[in-house]
Amino acid sequence: MNTARAQSAAGHFAQGAAAGGDWRAAIRKVGDALAAQGAAGALGLIYVTEPWAEHLPDMAATLKQRLGVAQWAGCASFGIFMPGQEVQRDPAVTAMVAPFAADDVAVLPGLLDEASARTTATTPWCRMNAPVFGIIHADPRNAQLDAMIGALMDDDVGGGYVVGGLTPAAHQPMQMADGAVTGGLSGVLLSSRVAVAVTLSQGCTPLGPVHKVTAGRRGVIAELNGKPALDVLKDNVGEMLARDLRRIAGYIHVALPVSDSDVRDYAVRNLMGIDPKSGLIAVGADLNPGDTLMFVRRDPASAQADFNRALEDLKKRIGNRRILGGHYVSCVARGAQMFGHVGAEAQMITRVLGEFPLVGFFANGEISGRRLYGYTGVLSVFLDQAL
Repeated sequence: MNTARAQSAAGHFAQGAAAGGDWRAAIRKVGDALAAQGAAGALGLIYVTEPWAEHLPDMAATLKQRLGVAQWAGCASFGIFMPGQEVQRDPAVTAMVAPFAADDVAVLPGLLDEASARTTATTPWCRMNAPVFGIIHADPRNAQLDAMIGALMDDDVGGGYVVGGLTPAAHQPMQMADGAVTGGLSGVLLSSRVAVAVTLSQGCTPLGPVHKVTAGRRGVIAELNGKPALDVLKDNVGEMLARDLRRIAGYIHVALPVSDSDVRDYAVRNLMGIDPKSGLIAVGADLNPGDTLMFVRRDPASAQADFNRALEDLKKRIGNRRILGGHYVSCVARGAQMFGHVGAEAQMITRVLGEFPLVGFFANGEISGRRLYGYTGVLSVFLDQAL
């Protein structure tokens, strides 16, 4: 892990974005915008859409040289966020410079397994600055992601909270952490002196109570609460959907309750299949007898209502504190599909919380706390004082 050691930066969050044309011209435009805002600090966050994925390291290097901002992290994605806007598929870049003190920033240049994550969590910087806050980008091809996040945030080594997502670049997921990174987990850790607040929007509505798996193995479930699993599913979705189970595809999902949450939090997983003859259901999670689940409905009305709820809740928690900058990660299956048009999520953020520098990206799985979610939106805001 590279730890920045320099004079503390003073100033404010600065943000710039550009789309279309040549990538060199675009990054010059971003640099001009950041320089005009007096961008200074120890950390830059940068996100590009897939057409410019291969140029991400050069773009970050250009801004580093132009602005003197030492540490840069980010990734390439299907789509990216900026204040009140998003760009999907078309060539685009968004960047933000945060005025954090250098000693409050530690870049994760690339972790490939649980052992490397645990080693990182025990460094002197992490121990002195815990609990840390992390913004991380993860390669979905790495099977140890859950273990790495757990090791990195383990209470035994100081603990903390991370946000981020799985990088969904089509060919080779590209990450940026003081150079090009791929194959694992990278990003940045911030010390406990950085004031931040986070909200998570599920985008789903629970259907019925929590059920216990009483028969089944490895996600193929035969019984819930001692009854055939398919019968329980039918009871939860209602008579109309139960008569034609083909209609539940992509609409009804499985949710795994988070045991230590005080807000009925859950992680959504796909309902993979059903067998009307045997009464079996298959879910996209390794569930076995004793585990719990519930069924949820995912549709535009649920997504919009829950996102508005999450934003209003965050606004209440913030109170009179001022938002200096923000970071947003949204599922690739949200966006216009759930919110009606491109840019709707970013516009909702502005409408409820006001205008502030914002960057972020669409993910193929979202990270909040110590868990991997699906179909969610994770908004982090940096404040002028701690909650």
